[in-house]
Amino acid sequence: MKDKIQLIPAGLEKYLGVGQMVLPSEETIRKELQKIPKGRLSTIPIIRGSIADQVGVTTACPKTSLKMLRNMMSEKNSGAYKVLNGKGELIALDLELQTELLKSDGFEIDYTKSKPKVVNFKNFI
Repeated sequence: MKDKIQLIPAGLEKYLGVGQMVLPSEETIRKELQKIPKGRLSTIPIIRGSIADQVGVTTACPKTSLKMLRNMMSEKNSGAYKVLNGKGELIALDLELQTELLKSDGFEIDYTKSKPKVVNFKNFI
């Protein structure tokens, strides 16, 4: 599947901006994941921004990006488990799996909030 470009729907312009958005392909997401160095993390906003910049559009579709990342989560070598939301919270549907993979890389997880989060995640971006 190739990346698809479409206009940002009028109802979403308030959240995503005005212009075009890319619906990234699995290949495009995988290329972004390969850029995350060992021992580092990334966030969905960072990945979406990078893809949008490469394609030359306003943004990358948040739903498509999240869905692709979640689908790749069980493949440890994909690196998808190293992606968090913008607040540092885990994004996997299987939080135990993402927690296990992050802990195996030496990251500490904070369970005190409503959603598990990587401790001091900004230090690892």
